Amino acid sequence: MNSILRIALALPLLALAACNATIGERMGESLTVVRGFQISEHVIPATVFANAKGIAILRETNAALLVGGSGGEGIFMKKIGLTWSAPIAINTAGASIGLQVGGQKRDIVIFMNTETEVANFLDDGVYALAEASAVAGPAKTDPMNAGGPVPSSYYYIRSKGLFGGLLVGGVYFTVDNKINRETYGENATVGEILSDKLPKPQGATILTQALDGN
Repeated sequence: MNSILRIALALPLLALAACNATIGERMGESLTVVRGFQISEHVIPATVFANAKGIAILRETNAALLVGGSGGEGIFMKKIGLTWSAPIAINTAGASIGLQVGGQKRDIVIFMNTETEVANFLDDGVYALAEASAVAGPAKTDPMNAGGPVPSSYYYIRSKGLFGGLLVGGVYFTVDNKINRETYGENATVGEILSDKLPKPQGATILTQALDGN
């Protein structure tokens, strides 16, 4: 195996290893991301929040020189009734080989619009959304879907300081069990956390209110 390929395969692991932010820090970053969209020209409609069954909010950094690597962290929350569950920690990582120089940051919000989409993620603890199949969510100024089929997920992205655009390279994230255990206890399960059977961390109410449009 050549050296470049070894580095490429190691990059996702290194990126994940660097994702050590606490739930509190991740909630703060997620709040910044959501508020950023809501004061931009690409405002996320309240109906998208209301109809979603789950939401993932991620901040991702791509850094590269010949071999590209990306790493990021965030949270996932599940809809419970009319509001949102406690957050679980998630991480994203990937690698690519090619002539790349410099770094790029992107904020990503993914709305899972069906119970099946949420269940598939929670069953495996892994979620992948390919660029080819990703559907950009509507902006507040866009005409909303009138009776047509709703995609299984929507994405919103800010890249290079600009809101909107393509989800280049797609997105892939996994549950961060280490951070979740540190937050909710060694025996806490993802199911218990997302069912609100455990106390929510401090600051969760502020994030929930932002997702509810308050």
